[in-house]
Amino acid sequence: MHGAAKPTFDLFYREVFLPEHRHPVNVALHMLGTFAGLAFVPVVLAMPLAWYPALLLFPLVHAAPGLLGHRLLERNITVVTRVKGAAQNKKPKAEKPAPRVRSLRAQNLDPEGKPLPNKEVLPSPTPEPEPKRQRLASVPLDATKVSTGTTSAHEASTFLARLSMLAGSSSDTTPTTDGGGRTKATAKTKASMAIAAPESRSIALEALGVREDDIAKLVPDRIFSLEMHPADTKLLVAAGDTWGRVGLWDVDAGDDQPVVTFSPHSRPVTGLRVLPSAPHQLLSCSQDGAVRCLNLTGGASAAFVELYRAPEDAHGDYASLHGLSRTAGEGGALAIARSDGVVVLMDSRVSSAGASSWQAHDKKIFGVDFSPLQPCLLASASLDRSVRLWDVRTLGGKPKPLVELSHGLSVTAARFSPSGTKLLTTCNDDLLRVYAAGAWLGSKTAAKRADESEATVKHNNKTGQYLTPFQAEWVRGSDDVFACGSLAQPRGVDVFHADGTVASRLEHDHVTSVISLLAWHPTKPVLAASNSSGKVFLWRE
Repeated sequence: MHGAAKPTFDLFYREVFLPEHRHPVNVALHMLGTFAGLAFVPVVLAMPLAWYPALLLFPLVHAAPGLLGHRLLERNITVVTRVKGAAQNKKPKAEKPAPRVRSLRAQNLDPEGKPLPNKEVLPSPTPEPEPKRQRLASVPLDATKVSTGTTSAHEASTFLARLSMLAGSSSDTTPTTDGGGRTKATAKTKASMAIAAPESRSIALEALGVREDDIAKLVPDRIFSLEMHPADTKLLVAAGDTWGRVGLWDVDAGDDQPVVTFSPHSRPVTGLRVLPSAPHQLLSCSQDGAVRCLNLTGGASAAFVELYRAPEDAHGDYASLHGLSRTAGEGGALAIARSDGVVVLMDSRVSSAGASSWQAHDKKIFGVDFSPLQPCLLASASLDRSVRLWDVRTLGGKPKPLVELSHGLSVTAARFSPSGTKLLTTCNDDLLRVYAAGAWLGSKTAAKRADESEATVKHNNKTGQYLTPFQAEWVRGSDDVFACGSLAQPRGVDVFHADGTVASRLEHDHVTSVISLLAWHPTKPVLAASNSSGKVFLWRE
């Protein structure tokens, strides 16, 4: 309808000519106005000329009835607008929806249409939380009794007896303990398990290959740790997996049960070490918070003895362990990396009662390593994007690191070179870094060079959730060449010079999966490499 009033002529025009106003009432009033106007014609003809200005009122007289009708319609009558050639703007009547078809079962009826008895609606069961994997007891675990998988107790006993022959058949080979509870090996054990000095000649990487017999599945699941025994008389490889299993591979045993598997832990085995100072011991650490030791010369009576156990809080929670140092440091101490940022120093010859610790980082520590050149110098690699260097002789009070090396993301490994003059780090920012480490200890200018690496190598380290993170390792006996697992195709191992240039690449047709971890034999040109399905490959001449 119309809004404010318009001039008279405009109203007249709209009232007469616009089709939306042709309502019967409106038309009748217009006709009345027209007849009233015609009645004025005789009057106009008879009036004097002086009255002619009054004729200006004629349009108003003519339009007044129509205007009156228009206002009445606005108040009391709803005018339906019609548009030529279009349907009326009437609101369509809502049709009743068709009845919804429901099955007999939904109506609680049987196939014949008879009502069924009401069923009691039971609440859906709440899924029970997965039970927490319990820690194993702090008691020696008989190796033959914790053998698992396809390894029977008899096979484990036979395998361990074969290892004990490394020390000869004499009863002297059984390790003894001194008055302080220290485990020690006899002279024959040390002599037979002695580690020869590394060969002076460099390894010809292009001469290394993988034979079909040099592939073995040591554990059922993903490998978290890898170690090669340093003995010069036998190739022995150890691997730890996701569910606390440790596999041993006597490489040259042929078909005579070359692999046995044990289960000394309840969580991932994150570290395996054979210390050069104690080659008769295989040390293992796990996310179950325990460090255990297997006496390799113990024969059928060998056991996994607990050396350290992370303390529990009031809620039963404890810190997980994520790495062991490759060598013993100052005073024969072994370094242990914990998930709460604590480093533990423990003498592997005594119980954990004498262990010391300090808060080295605010977040998880992935690995620790002592310098061969300066055994008091310890490197710790952490989730907090840093590598810190410590002098373990000065840890009283609130210890501070000698040097802090900043990285772009979490650092998964830090390794001193064989001479201790260089440090190699592996970081999730896709860089491998080499630092000059010889002058850090006691150097006043070391802090100024904290972030200055000698070389950086761009390397894809994004292994993701299902692959074990890479840990770059120095090539045996070399300060100039290092190797790292690779995501590149074809699968293999990347090898670089310490200045960051590419040295070589180890590939073979037998290797078709991603290689994550590496372990070099200290005296032989042999490399053990593992994947995430429990397999180990040997590259050797």
